[in-house]
Amino acid sequence: MTKVLLVDDERYMIEMLKEIIDWEFYGFSIVGTAENARDGMNLFYREQPDIIITDICMDQISGIEFITRIRLINASVKIMILSAYDKFEYAQKAVKLDVDGYLLKPVSRDELLSSLLELQKKLESGSQYQEQIRDLKYSLDSLQRKYVEEQLIRIYEHGGETARKELEEDSYWAVVSIQAVVRNEIVFLEQDMKTYDDLEVFLLFVGDGLFALFLCGDLENRKTVKKALEQIRQKYCERDRTLLCGVSTVEEAGSLSEACRASKGFLNLLFYTEEGAYLSHGIMRECRDTARGMEINQEQILLWLAAQETERLKEMFRGWLDSCAKNNADCSEVIHIFLQCISTMKTYVQGSPKEKLLETIIEEQKQIIRSSQLAALFERCLSELDEEELHRNKAALLIANAQNLIRNNCFDESFSIEVLADSLNISKSYLSRLYKDETGESVWNYVIRVRIARAKELLIHTDNTNYGIAKAIGYSSEYHFSRAFSKIVGVSPSAYKKLYMDIQ
Repeated sequence: MTKVLLVDDERYMIEMLKEIIDWEFYGFSIVGTAENARDGMNLFYREQPDIIITDICMDQISGIEFITRIRLINASVKIMILSAYDKFEYAQKAVKLDVDGYLLKPVSRDELLSSLLELQKKLESGSQYQEQIRDLKYSLDSLQRKYVEEQLIRIYEHGGETARKELEEDSYWAVVSIQAVVRNEIVFLEQDMKTYDDLEVFLLFVGDGLFALFLCGDLENRKTVKKALEQIRQKYCERDRTLLCGVSTVEEAGSLSEACRASKGFLNLLFYTEEGAYLSHGIMRECRDTARGMEINQEQILLWLAAQETERLKEMFRGWLDSCAKNNADCSEVIHIFLQCISTMKTYVQGSPKEKLLETIIEEQKQIIRSSQLAALFERCLSELDEEELHRNKAALLIANAQNLIRNNCFDESFSIEVLADSLNISKSYLSRLYKDETGESVWNYVIRVRIARAKELLIHTDNTNYGIAKAIGYSSEYHFSRAFSKIVGVSPSAYKKLYMDIQ
């Protein structure tokens, strides 16, 4: 049986593919289905399918990136793309990725079956021996490439001496540090670089949208390296600017550590500027781990939030960012300290709807590539907290007015929550809900407590009967008064008065 894996983020499309043909009748077995590329990768490792049918447009990891990863692991698996996009650019990218079929949605039964049978025929006609030799060679190449990648990422992250023999003494390298907002752009950029047959291309993920691109050529291909860099500048850094690129000069293998340092320094400078998305020359200032020495006082943030000193907080944060820019502080450390500030703000609004908002802002931070965006996000947080404080103050004032009206008017038999709400110009339901949310007890419970407190005074200091006291504090009957008193105090009005007299 030919093993098939289906990957599409639309569940109904997977179900339609499963039902459109009799898979088993034609010698196929669906070994797994996935609604995203991440699950698709897991199934690929586990099931080792012969054919993969995948959508090209999916969330998080696109079909293009998914196929790229599959091809890096297994060059022989047959891949068929499904797409709703009838565009040349998608077909062109599919060709570059060496896919074996490209079908447009909605897919007809005959077209799908014909494509599957053709792939099945190719699989069966291929020499098993040749497949094994090719897979072995691919595995060896992959191991060698993985070793080189490990050397490169070590040099990029930690510097130090370059392993000259492994990276070839006569090679010339350029290093591009890339901060990406739209991750798909990275995949397309890598594919563009691989069209340069004379160059070796290594694109390594560093973390949090940061990638390191290494371009390698020999002495005769130095101009090709420069041409590839120019393509990056023109195609990816002069339009929507979803990528920031810090670029080194073309260096010999022995200078790779310096090239990495330069590219990271240039990328860091771009974080603090508003113009340009590609920097490869000028005064290179090494990014420094100085932000940790300039950390923001988190206790001061809480104090100023409590005092509603939002303007001072904005001024403090802007000043701190300016200092970081002057020192070219490592932008990753700057963002780390920003997240500490947001976490502190979360403690200020803990339990309120604003806490969820701040959690959303933490996610939005992942899209930030400029310090100005960071400042705007910080000020947005403060604006939201200002609204929270305004709500708190308004609620507190309303509760205070309500309690004052209760204390002055609840001893009248005609007093009710409706009368109280009318006096405050709000609805009864809103008053009841707000009072409960802010104080933890109902409005009427507070009314009873005020009445009973007054009843205690009258029991101790007057000779009024229980009936007379009931009428004096707003009850229409002695029974209802005695019942409420006993519930609050724990004893009847008469017993309470007797206890007091005995003590005296």
